Amino acid sequence: MKLTTKRFFISVILILIFGLLTTTTIHKRYSLHAYSLAQIKATGACLACSLAGSDLQHVDLSGTDLRGANLKGANLKATNLEGANLNGAILIEANLYRANLYEANLTNAVLSSADLSKAYLVKSNLSGANLTEASLSRADMSNSILKGANLSKADLSYTNLHFTNLYRADLTKANLTGAKLLNTHLLESILDLTDLSGIDLSNVNLQGTRLNNVVYCQTQFPDGAIINVGCPQF
Repeated sequence: MKLTTKRFFISVILILIFGLLTTTTIHKRYSLHAYSLAQIKATGACLACSLAGSDLQHVDLSGTDLRGANLKGANLKATNLEGANLNGAILIEANLYRANLYEANLTNAVLSSADLSKAYLVKSNLSGANLTEASLSRADMSNSILKGANLSKADLSYTNLHFTNLYRADLTKANLTGAKLLNTHLLESILDLTDLSGIDLSNVNLQGTRLNNVVYCQTQFPDGAIINVGCPQF
């Protein structure tokens, strides 16, 4: 009986200690986030700061200097990041649904598995960015720069890529179904194993582009030919 009571009290003490440590950790994390947000408000910058997991949806961060910031898993839904500097920022699995990234600098940013669906990325710079398995469905990326970007396995279905520069970008296994590619620059890019169903390539620069094992369904080429190769419907 005494042994059982002793074990009970030890268990209670351990639970209390664990709870205290957890509460302290959470408090510190939110204190850091609050400090970072206060810093942004005061200076318009938060270089290499940690905002991982923060809820920043609908916040106005336009023009903010967030170079090297850690925004992994952050909620940036419909956030205004117009003209923001996110060079080298970590945005892995971040929620950027309908975010405004007009003229934002995202060079060398890490956006793997991020949700950028319906985001506004017109005239943004994503050169060297890592967008593997990112969702960019129905995003507006017209006039943006993605030189050397990694878009392997990314979802670009119905995305606006008019006048977009994808020079030497890697789009291996990307989904480009229904994407808009008017005057898109794909010089020396990699499109191996991509889905180009319903794509009009009549005004696309494909010089030096790799197109191995691509799915063509009602795909129009620059010479006007409609190609159906690897298409389940044919």
